[in-house]
Amino acid sequence: MAKTCPEAGKSNVQSVFVCLEDVSGVLQKPTPADYIAPRGNASMNQTPSTTPSEELSESLNALELFQNALEPGEASIPMYLRLQKEGGRPQGHALFLAGMGGAQEPDRVTAAVALQGATGTEVSAAGTTIPLGNVQGGFFPPHGVVMIGEESVLYSGVETNAAGVVTALVGCRRGYGGTAAAAHAEGEEIILKSRVYFQDVCRHTVSLWMKNDHLVQFASGGVVTSIEMGLRNEGGQTVDVTVQFRRMGWASRSFVSGAPQGQVIKVVTKNGDSASQGYTAGGYIYNHTRNDDNAGAGFRITAVDDLNGTLTLEGDIAAWADGDRLDAWLPAASPLGAACESRDARVVIEGKNSTIREGSLSIGTPTEFLAEIGDEFPGESVDTQREISIALNGYMRAESARELGRGYKGSEAAVGLRFGRGAGERLYVHAPRVKVTMPTIGVDGAAFTLDREGAVLGTRGEDALYLIQE
Repeated sequence: MAKTCPEAGKSNVQSVFVCLEDVSGVLQKPTPADYIAPRGNASMNQTPSTTPSEELSESLNALELFQNALEPGEASIPMYLRLQKEGGRPQGHALFLAGMGGAQEPDRVTAAVALQGATGTEVSAAGTTIPLGNVQGGFFPPHGVVMIGEESVLYSGVETNAAGVVTALVGCRRGYGGTAAAAHAEGEEIILKSRVYFQDVCRHTVSLWMKNDHLVQFASGGVVTSIEMGLRNEGGQTVDVTVQFRRMGWASRSFVSGAPQGQVIKVVTKNGDSASQGYTAGGYIYNHTRNDDNAGAGFRITAVDDLNGTLTLEGDIAAWADGDRLDAWLPAASPLGAACESRDARVVIEGKNSTIREGSLSIGTPTEFLAEIGDEFPGESVDTQREISIALNGYMRAESARELGRGYKGSEAAVGLRFGRGAGERLYVHAPRVKVTMPTIGVDGAAFTLDREGAVLGTRGEDALYLIQE
């Protein structure tokens, strides 16, 4: 018996790809490494706005409706935090990089053990401070993981000299990740193993690809405007990302009408109506009937002619024939890494573990798109001031009164958020300066609550926030 699928798109069949653009605003082709398994339904839209005519007549009806130049489109991508071992990039790497501005890859930064007059000729296996020098290849973040010989070390802070150069790793947890703690001699190489996402005034743009069953939407010139990470005790560790973009396109299902004319094919719906408006240039399709996806590359649509109902494609389509079914194409891919569980999240305030019942980290990176006469789509984006905050909602205990005093005075604290469980599969969020506000008292069932918020501030340069794999 023949299999049938519903004509209606199935809402639980979706895939998402987000890729860094080589040229800002120019649509980038997706690869399997760009795949994101959406948590629930991702969405994107770019709806033209209109202005009614101001002309008056002997009627109360509008005479015309004018379409305005397009405003930026918006996409919402919910996902789980998925991390890979052995230095692999997390799911949504392009989103984290585009949101923060820069990334320093593992194994790029090196230094050497430098005792420099300290007592003895080596760092003992129990030492919690490791002096270093001769830093090359980048920078040591204020938190991270290093490898010295066969030992992995997790450090929680750094010491710097008057020029801001890192001179020592402090708060070291020796023998991290099941390795053996060992003594280390002067000059022994130190390798930074953490991937670090750091802030920059210039950011990457991304291309978005969303497949909703048989419909693929895509967009270019995407700018991450917010990243939200929840703190809770249930389910997977959530990450919700919002992206604004310049230009959206789409590709769907149709059927070949007649024989190809070179690289041009006429496309129709199953009822024989023209289907060219179901496509925009830049999308990719494949021939479902002939199982032909251009050797895994898809066939790129280079032009759409709505007047003649045709598509122009790249690739060999000579064997295609009347009646062949065409579907939108995206590469085959699988989820990256292991999904983190919410129950493994931890909050560290001034170096001490803190108890909360729920909370969130909000990384707001708003932007404005330029609009000039003659532009059908939004122009380049210009970032405005970041809006980064942390919400920490806990139960009100006897010692919680001090938080009222701290909030009243606008005290500051270093805050860290740790997501994930095992060594090599954790993400640490480091905010060295969080200014807390006056907490509010609420109720959660039988207990009072104390809900606090804090604004994440910078100190010198782009140093308000770091995302660090450990």
